[in-house]
Amino acid sequence: MKTSTKSVSLFRDRSFALLWTSQSISLLGTQITFVALPLTAVLVLDATPMESGILAALEQLPFLLFGLFVGVMLDRRSRRPILIAANAVRSVALAWIPIAYWLDILTIGQVFAVAFVIGTMSVFFDLAYQSYVPGLVGRERLMEANGKLQVSESVAEVAGPGTAGALISVLSAPVVLIADAMSYVFSTVALMWMPADEPPARSVESDKPTPSVWTSIREGVSVISRHPVLRWCTVAAVATALFYSTVMAVFFLFLIRESGIGPTGVGLIIAVGSAGALCGALLVDRLSRWLGVGLTLVLSLVLPGVGYLVLSNVHGNSAAAVATVAAANFVALFGIPVFDVTVISFRQVMAPDHLLGRVNATVRTFAWGALSLGALLGGVLGTTLGLRQTVLVGAMGLLLPSLILFLSPVRKVRQLDQYTAAVSAPEPDLSSL
Repeated sequence: MKTSTKSVSLFRDRSFALLWTSQSISLLGTQITFVALPLTAVLVLDATPMESGILAALEQLPFLLFGLFVGVMLDRRSRRPILIAANAVRSVALAWIPIAYWLDILTIGQVFAVAFVIGTMSVFFDLAYQSYVPGLVGRERLMEANGKLQVSESVAEVAGPGTAGALISVLSAPVVLIADAMSYVFSTVALMWMPADEPPARSVESDKPTPSVWTSIREGVSVISRHPVLRWCTVAAVATALFYSTVMAVFFLFLIRESGIGPTGVGLIIAVGSAGALCGALLVDRLSRWLGVGLTLVLSLVLPGVGYLVLSNVHGNSAAAVATVAAANFVALFGIPVFDVTVISFRQVMAPDHLLGRVNATVRTFAWGALSLGALLGGVLGTTLGLRQTVLVGAMGLLLPSLILFLSPVRKVRQLDQYTAAVSAPEPDLSSL
């Protein structure tokens, strides 16, 4: 695979431009599904709070079940074929929802099954994607590449929900899902034109026999546990995922049933919140240079808790209430891409290629496992305490990660490369694990 030079814009690199274009279209479809799939459950199938929590959990549960094993596989195989296969399966699975709706045979169980299949394929795609990009652009340009890709995702988050809300008002939530299925088709075709990659080199000592799966998993876990900044960033990411998912499990129910906001208003609220994520993605590099990486991460994780505290105190379906919820969502989502871009870039810079899949898998497994548990927690709390109280509990919990990072060594990090000496360090001794 070729790499780009710093003097040439990444958009002039055909491979990156193709990747960016395909991802931009696919991400737009994904954001439509973010609104349309839960609204299908709520509006068409009259889902309960517990069913909404289960649906949200099933989208993230596969990371907890399969993430570590997929990470091992990615460190032994080429990543591009996995990207292609995962997108093809996601397209077919998602297309079933509108087909079943048209045939009048759609059930909540089928929606659960589709969510689980899509979540499983996302494990393969997301981990392969994060491991494929460094070889495509070169490690020296990862911050730039991840920033551009994050901006694309944030733009999709702005345009997708608003588009979904408008389309659902005219058509129906299940029918709108066909847009995401088609976006996966386009992405699959585009990936076929991307440069092929070679399986990662195992290590310098390539004459050693291939380690067992469990030994390989422990190698990835050890990199995280022994690295002071990655360790605490992972802890903060897990805590954020847990309580963010608690809020999101009842988010649509809260807006529709507690506040009486319709699909168009929901789409507007999501779009304004996504504009906050776009601003965060655009400013991440500048904020990191101005405040330093550590302080930027600490401050970025204060915002979700503050935003959803405001949300928990909003009542009614007035224009002022919708505007307040939209502003709260803007604040809540501003810091998340700042955190994501920085820690993903740091991880990609720090981890050698033959461990990158497992390092990514370890972090994503813990974080997405927390998303699943948080979604179930949101369903339980929504059933027992009520929707508003669940949002309040999640908001209070979201203030915890910023405190964790403030009290950790992360606060003192000024630049991404401050701890990258771990790349050249000898592989950890696993005998004590």
